[in-house]
Amino acid sequence: NIECHNKGIMMKTRRCTLFCLVALLAVATIKAFVPVPTARRPALAIDHSAPQQQFTPSSSRIPTTALQNFFSGLGGQKEEAPEPRLTVIDPDFRVAALFLAIGGALDTIPYIQLTLGPLVTALGVLFLVQTFRLRFIFDQSAFELVTVSSDEEGETLGRPGENIIVGGENRWATSSIFNYDFFPEGWIDGPVGPILVYFKEDQTPSSSWNEGPGKMANDPEKVAAGVARPGQVHFFPAVANAQQLREEFEKRGCKKI
Repeated sequence: NIECHNKGIMMKTRRCTLFCLVALLAVATIKAFVPVPTARRPALAIDHSAPQQQFTPSSSRIPTTALQNFFSGLGGQKEEAPEPRLTVIDPDFRVAALFLAIGGALDTIPYIQLTLGPLVTALGVLFLVQTFRLRFIFDQSAFELVTVSSDEEGETLGRPGENIIVGGENRWATSSIFNYDFFPEGWIDGPVGPILVYFKEDQTPSSSWNEGPGKMANDPEKVAAGVARPGQVHFFPAVANAQQLREEFEKRGCKKI
């Protein structure tokens, strides 16, 4: 019985180790998206008292007033609906909930409760905090990471500091994004949702393309074979609605290899 019990523990440990490798990849790459506050940059305020600046989380349009409709009707011309001005992707708490649930289960298993259990639980807490404080937004030309804070007057989107891995803003022109995906593959339409979101762009200076996981993604042999294209790789935990992200990538013509 003791031998069978030990074998069971070893099998669970192997599964947990594989799961934690994915988690460690998320931690290693989430640093690139952690905002560094700076006092020199203005905040993006959401003014709920001004109709022209209001937005909904998944689709933002500038409304047309009744007076504008009246005068446009007199001319016999129907004004076309304006393009979305700002789209804020909804937060998604499923990744945080998944890690917290698995961490809680691991904390009940002997030996593992002293190693992998606390690690997975800590990741769950980290993802929970990031889900509350980070937002991914699309405007007419770019995809951007911002912070969000709430007060009595509403929500305020703040611009974070530079990307601490490769430098520069956490803002990328959608025209520069030439690949994106969600991992594990196929989970995006499932009840759990993906754990990681990936995209690759060529806006970042080429001198930084091999930083972090970029070295593997820009393997010269794969590039020469035509199965890869050089660029800067980005991973982040799926703390935002992955289906909305996919929809916005497609809507803005981002390529997918």
